[in-house]
Amino acid sequence: MRTNFKGIKRKFLTGIAAVVAGLLLLLVSPATSAFAEQLRVGVPKVAHAALIYLADSQGFFKKRGLDVILKEYETGILAVEDLIADKVEIATASDFAFVVQSFRHPDLRMPVTICVASDNDLVVRKDRGIRGPQDLKGKRVAVVRGGQTEFFLYSYFIFNRIPEEKVKVVHYNPLAMIEALVGGKIDAALCWAPHTIEMERRLGAKAARWHAQSGQDYYQVLFAKEGFLKKQPKTMEQFLAALFEAEGFIGKYPDRAQAILMNRLKVDRQTLLSTWSRFRFHLQLSQDMIVLMEREAKWAIRNNLLGKKEVPNFLDFLYFDALEKVKPEGVSIVH
Repeated sequence: MRTNFKGIKRKFLTGIAAVVAGLLLLLVSPATSAFAEQLRVGVPKVAHAALIYLADSQGFFKKRGLDVILKEYETGILAVEDLIADKVEIATASDFAFVVQSFRHPDLRMPVTICVASDNDLVVRKDRGIRGPQDLKGKRVAVVRGGQTEFFLYSYFIFNRIPEEKVKVVHYNPLAMIEALVGGKIDAALCWAPHTIEMERRLGAKAARWHAQSGQDYYQVLFAKEGFLKKQPKTMEQFLAALFEAEGFIGKYPDRAQAILMNRLKVDRQTLLSTWSRFRFHLQLSQDMIVLMEREAKWAIRNNLLGKKEVPNFLDFLYFDALEKVKPEGVSIVH
């Protein structure tokens, strides 16, 4: 019986080729993130960014071949500043921050909103004689400069018929704001959770916490530069697809989502749940947001915050392509 060495050799080489081809396929597969370009995302350490944190912790980004590096900040404004400086490719902050920065940086674009919120509260020191809105006259009230709370504070003044000149408005970032209020440097502070919860906890019976948005929701939005979106449209589409999966996860498993966020944000269950009902986590681009942004722009112009006199067409700053592919029903703006 003669052995067919040529046939064996041919089969052996064919097998080796198949193995090598399989390995090469694994190396270039989009689901493998080892060789993917890093995507730096600036995110404030707040519940408003829940979809981003959940997509990261549950592997939804990696599932789509994205090597996402989260850079955390005290405020969304700081994250946006790093986006402008090209230190991150995507950032998230409030719609008001987008309004302000769009006047200064016309290359900014908004691909989506990731949360609708109503968690801005005014924490006041009752031991300073503040029992109602009118008692804010003559007091020092703190907000974050250039943020959503600044707009809501002045809206609160209008709603409660408090002359702006009767209140001393000062600016602090959230952590410093907590210490200033507890230490007595200021009499009241308008901020968001979990910082307002911490203010109330530390002051105890000396404090009261009031809703401060006068019935108006606001939006947590994504920022990106036009150049990035033109060069990497698929990347943004994949990023939103991961967030859409996180949206489904938070709806189906709210308890698990809350546990993940408590760990990522380093807050206890009571702190997170105290404002949980004031967040709605959905990917969308809505007409209501455009109306709010136009109001915010008019207010900022009237108060000489922007150095401009005309409200832009904010439709020009929206990037519809990714959301229309990932979740077309999330777009309710006619364009």
